[in-house]
Amino acid sequence: MSSDAADAYERHAAGFLAARDHSSVGSKVVARWAQTLPAGASTIELGCGGGLPISKTLIDAGLNLHAVDSSPSLCAIFQTRFPDVPLQCARVEQSDCFGRQFHAVVAIGLIFLLPESDQQRLIRKVATLVEAGGRFLFTAPLETGEWSDANTSITCRSPGQDHYVSGLRAAGFARLAVLKMLAPTTTMTLCGQAELLCPASGAMRTTA
Repeated sequence: MSSDAADAYERHAAGFLAARDHSSVGSKVVARWAQTLPAGASTIELGCGGGLPISKTLIDAGLNLHAVDSSPSLCAIFQTRFPDVPLQCARVEQSDCFGRQFHAVVAIGLIFLLPESDQQRLIRKVATLVEAGGRFLFTAPLETGEWSDANTSITCRSPGQDHYVSGLRAAGFARLAVLKMLAPTTTMTLCGQAELLCPASGAMRTTA
């Protein structure tokens, strides 16, 4: 997470928790997606916040979860809720993500908080974290645009679906799918979730 976004979420941690803890946005799609993974699949969540509702959904699905978040306040809450889940308190860009790969990487409500250049760097980093044949699930608006983050008022940016698809394919992901989800945003009416399967071989395949 960029320094602006990371600092903003730490300053607004209490307000974010008050809102997110009582929101189920994304949890149903994540639960369905988790059911397609192998039992006990190793999974890392980038930008876990306080853990509700997404981390709990992944844990309830029986996945072997690791988590990363930049906010010390949110990490402290996460640890009280899920003491058995390995957690790194670090900005996603700087985290070593436990120095290992995972079958699945999840980033809900994260990528659009970053500047566009950092979004592409994050996608390339995720490609190094995903095991061959593994999956990456993230949320981003399908449309191109800018809007104010509901939690912190920082500027969020989406370069749009085509830009994400080209970046993901360039990083080696294949079998791209869009799982549509309505989400309350100030200027966007539709949030897109893309499920991405890393090629099982080293070759880059781009079957949609």
